[in-house]
Amino acid sequence: MRSISTGLCAVLAFVGSFATLSLSFAQIDSTGSDVTAKMPTSGSGVSGSTTSGSTTTSGSTIALHVTSTMNVPSEMGGAFMSSSKCDSDGNLYIRKYAVDHPMLGPVVKIDPDGKRVALFDPAAFSQLALDRADGFSPAPDGGLYQIAQSGVLKPRIYVLHFSSDGSPSSSTHLDADFEVYTFAAFANGNFLVSGVQRDVQNKDDHGRNFTAVFSADGRELAELSFQNAQKAVKEATKSEAAEKSPPMLDLSDAEVGDDGNLYVMRNSSPALVYVIAPSGKIMDTLKVAGPGTGSAPSAFHVSINRMAVSFWNEDSQSQTVVVADAQTGRKIASYSDGAGLGPSFACYSANEGMFTFLKLGEGNALQVIRAEPQ
Repeated sequence: MRSISTGLCAVLAFVGSFATLSLSFAQIDSTGSDVTAKMPTSGSGVSGSTTSGSTTTSGSTIALHVTSTMNVPSEMGGAFMSSSKCDSDGNLYIRKYAVDHPMLGPVVKIDPDGKRVALFDPAAFSQLALDRADGFSPAPDGGLYQIAQSGVLKPRIYVLHFSSDGSPSSSTHLDADFEVYTFAAFANGNFLVSGVQRDVQNKDDHGRNFTAVFSADGRELAELSFQNAQKAVKEATKSEAAEKSPPMLDLSDAEVGDDGNLYVMRNSSPALVYVIAPSGKIMDTLKVAGPGTGSAPSAFHVSINRMAVSFWNEDSQSQTVVVADAQTGRKIASYSDGAGLGPSFACYSANEGMFTFLKLGEGNALQVIRAEPQ
């Protein structure tokens, strides 16, 4: 389960010979508080449609096999923030960690041939005096939307829009006052923003979850409530310590579907995926069960009418990816990583039955690994 105590979004750092570290960067304020979000440090499989002749590993779980490995020389060394995205043309969007300004790392766009075609750097919006930038969404025009913040005590929240060549295009100030951790853009130009409202000067204020849909010009259209999910979490973790602990984030990741709605995952077990319309109405709540006890969702991707949810098991240090129907949540197949595909599950294509992973290869060059069931 993903929770906050005092800090920011988790980082997947790739170091040395494919070792991974979970790093969390603290947002500095006058109280010294921060928010941390735990993420898995090793990775694995994904899913597509079940194919005949597939190899099973245990029960109905199907093994994924590497079909191609591509080095990306332009992205040498360093670390990468979670989570990566893809667009319909097969381009990869990867948020990099910048040592000189870790809260403002750029997003790089890599085409299917492994060439960097754009660099989206929030620092280019110098007039906004940004302190941090977080979630992003590929834009229909080939550019990028990204959420960013200026200030701590009285933060100003912006949605940045980059052109397809990486140059800054425009910024939209949201009528909001909270710490943002999850962001996604609807196809019609509206935005979903989720985070925590709290008094950063009060160390006893753990905050309350806040999620809302905003218009393209920054007006709040609808605040969303996930009270039933919060109640279920409290019942499952009922204790004095749990009552005093910071709230679990409403939402952990979001992607737009072909139907124009957003599919937004909550890091609960089973995984809850909310289908949210551009108006802010919650159209449906889908439950995707993990491979067994002790597994928690860590990443997901939506492709056509399917979802691929990656589950991490802390005890066995392994991941299983469950593919489910995006309309019903019904499980279609489960996939395991028996070939060390990489710690970062980056893309899923339902049409091709293909899964894409990231890790560092020889010479600390970024490797893009594609796999499928065989």
